[in-house]
Amino acid sequence: LAAAGLTERSDLQEWVLRHPEILGDGVRIVTFEFDRWRTASGAPERDRLDVLGLDRDGTLVVGELKRDAAPDTVEMQAIKYAAMTSRFTVESLATAHARFLSRDGDAVSAAEALELLNVHTSFGIDPVALRRPRIVLVAGSFPSIVTATAVWLTEMGVSFTLVKVQAYRTGGPGTHLLVTVSQLYPVREAESFMVGPRPASADAQDAAKEELPVIEWTADDYCRLDMLPPRPTVRAILDLCSNAPGVPVPLRTVEAVGERTTFEARGELAGLTMLVKSRFRRRNWPFTMEWAAGGDKQAYYTMTADQAALWIAATTRAADSSEIAALPSDAPDGQPQ
Repeated sequence: LAAAGLTERSDLQEWVLRHPEILGDGVRIVTFEFDRWRTASGAPERDRLDVLGLDRDGTLVVGELKRDAAPDTVEMQAIKYAAMTSRFTVESLATAHARFLSRDGDAVSAAEALELLNVHTSFGIDPVALRRPRIVLVAGSFPSIVTATAVWLTEMGVSFTLVKVQAYRTGGPGTHLLVTVSQLYPVREAESFMVGPRPASADAQDAAKEELPVIEWTADDYCRLDMLPPRPTVRAILDLCSNAPGVPVPLRTVEAVGERTTFEARGELAGLTMLVKSRFRRRNWPFTMEWAAGGDKQAYYTMTADQAALWIAATTRAADSSEIAALPSDAPDGQPQ
């Protein structure tokens, strides 16, 4: 890249910020050039982290960038940043993301930034998961000591990825500069290129790895959901949206009706994500969520007319059943009512 006149910050870093998939599938950039570190005594540390991302599983991604050949100690530098990054809390992560989003002049609050991170992870940010960031080194080449360290750290349970970036110039008229990005490590196992008999255990393994589908919610599903322990935030969304199908309901209204704080509401929505996966074996909620564009930075929820009718029918049926169960019985003991 240096021979092509490309720089580390103005070119390579900007490509990563615009194309976070360089750091892995489903990565959202949280911040870059982060240097707001403090020791336990409060003394500042001015180390500057190149890029920090967050993947859809709620795992932090430490990106260390080198324009050309990586130095022998680059992995130690990345490990140091991973150690410091592991001390991020959900709140401090939201604050850092808010600064990143506000860099172009539009002020974004920490609460709004947290909402974006929650939406990105389907409300699955786990403070425990933040303690185990994964490392991605991006460079033109890597010395053997770095690749050996990456392999060993991976064997020890540290997620370590090496990404190679190279520049090429085409010849002839209309010369163009091309930049390629490829994953050097982890490499695919040779066995993954082969074709052979399918073992009997493969079906079970595939089922375990299969991503849960999007399945339309039925009347029985809404009835089951209604009978589960109440979650005020979820109940408020369902009731508000079913009363006005197709009309977006903002999260702030949901919090007020459900009498929940912002963090309580987000926690219950995170619980809903786990619930639909474990109990209902799907990945879509019983309503739709969209993030508002422009200056109104909050989530909005809607239900279709069909969904609204099913939810209302489910809650009405439950209410009717409760009233019947509460009626006094005139039938003799042992007689059907």
